[in-house]
Amino acid sequence: MGEKVRDREHHERLFKASMSPIRRQIVAAIGVQGKTREELKKELELSDFQFKFNLDWLIKEGFVKEEGGKLKLTDDGIELLEAG
Repeated sequence: MGEKVRDREHHERLFKASMSPIRRQIVAAIGVQGKTREELKKELELSDFQFKFNLDWLIKEGFVKEEGGKLKLTDDGIELLEAG
């Protein structure tokens, strides 16, 4: 796979993630420190469905990872955070 194709896919993923206010909220709430699911859920006041659906999407697409019981941003997640 060429660099250009990977670049385009990368930008499309970032764009898709940034199109959702809920996903942007989740990424901003996790921030550089990381949070547990409980902390995040309490802070965001989303429905169970909204929370799980969007968080699962962010994990599947590689913006968020779970480490030692904490949700953390990947490099892509940090890029998304900085893009605001």
